[in-house]
Amino acid sequence: MTLYTLLLLVLLMFTFAAVANTQPLPGTQPLTVQGDLAAQMVAGIDRFLDREMEAAVVRRAAHWRRDCTSHENYVRSIEPNRQRFRRIIGAVDPREPVEVQLLATPTRPALVGAGAGFKVYAVRWNVFKNVDAEGLLLQPNKKPVANVVALPDCDWTPEALVGLTPGVPAQSQFARRLAESGCRVLIPTLIDRSDTYAGHPDIRMTNQPHREFIYRAAFELGRHIIGFEVQKILAAVDWFIQTPNHSTTQPSKVGVIGYGEGGLLAFYAAAADPRIDAVAVCGYFQPREQV
Repeated sequence: MTLYTLLLLVLLMFTFAAVANTQPLPGTQPLTVQGDLAAQMVAGIDRFLDREMEAAVVRRAAHWRRDCTSHENYVRSIEPNRQRFRRIIGAVDPREPVEVQLLATPTRPALVGAGAGFKVYAVRWNVFKNVDAEGLLLQPNKKPVANVVALPDCDWTPEALVGLTPGVPAQSQFARRLAESGCRVLIPTLIDRSDTYAGHPDIRMTNQPHREFIYRAAFELGRHIIGFEVQKILAAVDWFIQTPNHSTTQPSKVGVIGYGEGGLLAFYAAAADPRIDAVAVCGYFQPREQV
């Protein structure tokens, strides 16, 4: 027996003796639970979250100090709540001065379509460092009566919401209908739930949805894909306000409208920014206590 082997055996003997005499730390007990520990853990997490959701309804009022003496005082009194909400969704990065650019290539013009009284342009606009938005601009042929950010469900394309491609029934193409009514409309492209680019084709592909991929990376840095997309909407609002509708009788009015995932974003954008004058939410406006 070599000296190394002898030393190893002695070390193991001391280790086993120490383990045999180990007592639980104060305030703890040995883990003796039987069965599927993973399933029991998940069930415990569910019970904890259910309790917290119920308690949140009771605790919610403590966060509000509403002053209803005037509209201005009310807006001022809920500003801390608005800032806290923006921090929760990660919409905190300072935006850059925004510029909407036409997207054209040698083989494809920026003008991608036209409808009854409006033209459709492929555009991009900057948001903050390393984050841009792309989508469609629906520009009326006459003076716009209002400005609207139209938000499809994340599995709908802007082109489908206008009727340029299949996928959305004609009666649900609210962006097109707003443009036909004289509104100037911006439609951001949202990150979808498919897994087309989830992996590397030469190594391995996965079924992780695109939205989940971004969520996982962003959450570690105190951000959220919802916050990123709300910022894209608010950058569009910046552009609407700095680029008036050429009317000398009234300021530009700004609204947001969304369906499904877009409904969530419209709802959150309006909560985050009081410059939005009107919001329409479809497919998301409901109690969220059981989320």
